Amino acid sequence: MRLLTALTALLWSSFSLCAQQDTTLQLDMQLRIRSEWRDGYKLASANTILTRDNLVTVQRARLGLKGRWRSFDYKLGAQDIRTFGGPTGQSQGTLGITEAWWSTELAYGMVLKVGRQEIKFDNERVVGAVDWSNPGRFLDGVRLDRQKDRPDQGNSTAALTWDELTNTLRVMLYHRAMVGQGNKLTFLLFGQDSETEPSVLTLGFTTRFKAGDHGYVATEAYTQPREVGGGFFFPSIKFANMLIADVGRKGEGGHEWQMGLDLLSYTESRGGLGFHPFLGTNHRHYGWMDQFYVGTQTPGLTDVRLRHTAPLNVRPLPTARGWGAAFHHFRTAGFGDLLGNELDLWITGKKDGALTWHVGWSLMDVTLRHVERQNALPQEEWSAAAARLQQWGWVSLNFTPSFDLR
Repeated sequence: MRLLTALTALLWSSFSLCAQQDTTLQLDMQLRIRSEWRDGYKLASANTILTRDNLVTVQRARLGLKGRWRSFDYKLGAQDIRTFGGPTGQSQGTLGITEAWWSTELAYGMVLKVGRQEIKFDNERVVGAVDWSNPGRFLDGVRLDRQKDRPDQGNSTAALTWDELTNTLRVMLYHRAMVGQGNKLTFLLFGQDSETEPSVLTLGFTTRFKAGDHGYVATEAYTQPREVGGGFFFPSIKFANMLIADVGRKGEGGHEWQMGLDLLSYTESRGGLGFHPFLGTNHRHYGWMDQFYVGTQTPGLTDVRLRHTAPLNVRPLPTARGWGAAFHHFRTAGFGDLLGNELDLWITGKKDGALTWHVGWSLMDVTLRHVERQNALPQEEWSAAAARLQQWGWVSLNFTPSFDLR
């Protein structure tokens, strides 16, 4: 009710504005409901009541107004997040503003956007919107884009954001250039200055080039320089790195294969020095079981992965269907100790352009080394936790209608 009351006030003010000026106004809605069956997934102890399998339902309801008034574009949005069930059986919810920004076109193809907004680059390994999570991620700040509506010629972005809760200032510079027909080269500088989190500079680039008529080769390289000692004039600098290589092929009938390797470094220096993708959408890249870089820093990682997607033709199911499978082989940094293997399976579909549905299942077989490295359990519980097969099954419905109000 509180969400509807707040959005009703926004609607009334927007309609009043429309009555005075020649404007456009669009209402975007989202209702996403996801039920999860968890058995050994993200549980704190192998021998307590928390390890029993449980059913959790999470819900996200969003309303957003997007429009144009004279030379300004704007968006106002809010969301209500709900969690039902879980080990405690209690329900909880939060209400908040998702987006609240205005933008205007400047000279030389520049676009200025100010306010709370979604910011993401490339495949979201370093800066992402984390849309898979219930709350998502939105940043408060100022953003300047060049050639925003000309993807065939590339684009550039400069952004400055401030997180008041964590006292964190972030600076982002991004450029994407197109090389030839369908080839891409991007550069990213991401600087973070924080009183509650590490203050780190991240530099890197990505490439994607065609390989024949149906294949591609993609690479990514990022580094984070850290000062680990030395004097004022001659500081000692160490580098934490993330290197990624991908090869893929699109076959006949919509089948697509991808093979990749992720290397995130870690060195035993000054208590440990590892690469950390602070605003990365980690769920998308390091397995759906969220064992790495979610909620805590991971001391390095090697991820060898295989992925296959294809259309799914099953008559009783709604139209626009597909299925996929991904396998991850996890080791410590530099092809070290085995941490575990994970298998993610899913099918998806779309109905009438506004309703999408997803069904997924994940399995992860972890090792004693992984449980030890997580450091979340007393030592006497490590063996029992490592012997348990972690599972996560889920069903998700996502309804996203949009209405032109003027």
